[in-house]
Amino acid sequence: MEEKVIKPHLVKPLLEKVVYERLQNPQNGVMVNIKPEDFIDVKKVTEEIVRVTITRALLVSPQSLLKLSVTMSIDIPVDSIEFSRLDDPKDYIKNSQPVKIAFGYISNLITEITINSAVGPIVTPPNIQE
Repeated sequence: MEEKVIKPHLVKPLLEKVVYERLQNPQNGVMVNIKPEDFIDVKKVTEEIVRVTITRALLVSPQSLLKLSVTMSIDIPVDSIEFSRLDDPKDYIKNSQPVKIAFGYISNLITEITINSAVGPIVTPPNIQE
């Protein structure tokens, strides 16, 4: 069904924002916990374009170690008629292939950003975390 709703077109995720701040190094023997938290915003910007903005923030414990979040956006061309027929268009888009690809990019960016950090590299799943 995706081929009917999402038009075949080059869909390119764009990097919107990166927040990275190294606060302090972990103390010896301290357990570091890292959990990704994902935020997805889906907006129809024209009849045939849906913009998805994705942010993955890392919840780090202890919080005094670092702050990191990556935001990307992606414009997805849709067939307006097929899109309007969906029961839950936003949920459909959140689970679409272009969004999955964008999450993969975000995951890779987080790994690259943290590869030289005191706690890294941090590898997060290349899909939405709920």
